Amino acid sequence: MPEELDTNATLLLRLRDQSDQTSWAEFVEIYTPLLFAYCQKRGLQSQDSADIIQNVFLSVTKAIQTFDYDPEKGRFKAWLFTILRHAISAHFRKQKRLPSTTSDNFSLEQLKIAPSPEEEKDWNQDYQVQLLRWAMEKIKPEFSPRSWTIFYQTAIEERSPEVVASQLDMTKNAVNVQKFRVVQRLRQKLQSIDAAHWETELSQKKP
Repeated sequence: MPEELDTNATLLLRLRDQSDQTSWAEFVEIYTPLLFAYCQKRGLQSQDSADIIQNVFLSVTKAIQTFDYDPEKGRFKAWLFTILRHAISAHFRKQKRLPSTTSDNFSLEQLKIAPSPEEEKDWNQDYQVQLLRWAMEKIKPEFSPRSWTIFYQTAIEERSPEVVASQLDMTKNAVNVQKFRVVQRLRQKLQSIDAAHWETELSQKKP
């Protein structure tokens, strides 16, 4: 591996350089809300959640060197999900106690078996939403309020270009051009995190 990794390389590749503090800070910024939300939905207290998330990041740090990002074998989000569930179980086994507060549909026994289809679906949706939210926040300052409004209304709210063009006193073509510029930049940002997943998803956003 080269001593200096290309900043355009995917985040997972850049994480293999453990001296790259910028990439690790970015990773923590992206995934902390996702991990915290999973714990909170299952009724875990904030301190327990924080300890578990710290252990997840430590596990990722140790394992990322040998992680093989092959979509045919399983995506990173599934790998991270497994680490998170193991970290929750290990946290309370180590303390020899049960979570002081949990939701009705959660128990440590459930962590010993594979997640249910509903749990996996919930995780996958939250994963996608978090990555999209993070990327949007990062690129938003690069565009004018008008361009961002066009993008948000057409790509996120799925309003028709004709309606948006009429409201903003623009042509449909002009709206599509502005939308496409933002979507292209968003795709680029997302590809830097999880290219294999988002390439297909965002290709459907073209005007």
